[in-house]
Amino acid sequence: MIRQTLLIGLMILFLTAQAGWAADGAKLYAEKCAACHGAKGEGGPTGPALKGNPFITRGKPVDIKKVLLEGRQGPDKKYPNIPVGMPKGLVSDAEADALVKHMQGDLQK
Repeated sequence: MIRQTLLIGLMILFLTAQAGWAADGAKLYAEKCAACHGAKGEGGPTGPALKGNPFITRGKPVDIKKVLLEGRQGPDKKYPNIPVGMPKGLVSDAEADALVKHMQGDLQK
């Protein structure tokens, strides 16, 4: 009985701790994206607007995640009026998932 109680307690602790480990898309956006794309996704001289951008609002999460992970440089660069391309390797796989969720959700409000 004590073992079962201890096991259940550890499972609850693990499951609740895991929620705290999940990447926070809003925080990541502020730290890694806002400098180029604007605090509210409005865009700027070094990054296109993400708020209202059809690629974000109607795009597939997997396609957005690919850009976050692989960037857009050279021939893949999409916005000719912006002098720099999207760099690759700025976020991990889990962080990219959190950013996509934030960019398609709260950032669009």
